Amino acid sequence: MDGFVTAFRRYTDFAGRSRRREYWGFVIVNVVIFGVVSALALTVGRDADAGTYTTLGWVLVIALSFYGLVLLVPGIAIQFRRYQDIGWPGAVSIVGWFLPLLTFIVACIPGNEGPNKYGPDPKA
Repeated sequence: MDGFVTAFRRYTDFAGRSRRREYWGFVIVNVVIFGVVSALALTVGRDADAGTYTTLGWVLVIALSFYGLVLLVPGIAIQFRRYQDIGWPGAVSIVGWFLPLLTFIVACIPGNEGPNKYGPDPKA
């Protein structure tokens, strides 16, 4: 949960570095939120007889869509900082949008020890 809060505090900060803990905290909390709200929309928010969404279902779908838009900037920012933590330029993370395995690998690699050209070690 700490990574999630830290990521939102650094909402538009593309400079610096982010630890694996911050990155994975952000990702896991968002996966859980999306999973829970999606499950609610598909179960409680659907009319089984008509096969359509109820009003509650539409509210949940719209809320989830809005939440996804809210996450766009901090998601890109934390991904930039994660790449910079291992010493790569943040712009390389654009390649990770098309090759998600690359982003997964980068998310698992420990960051450079000590300062690098993108800032001080976030563990220090």
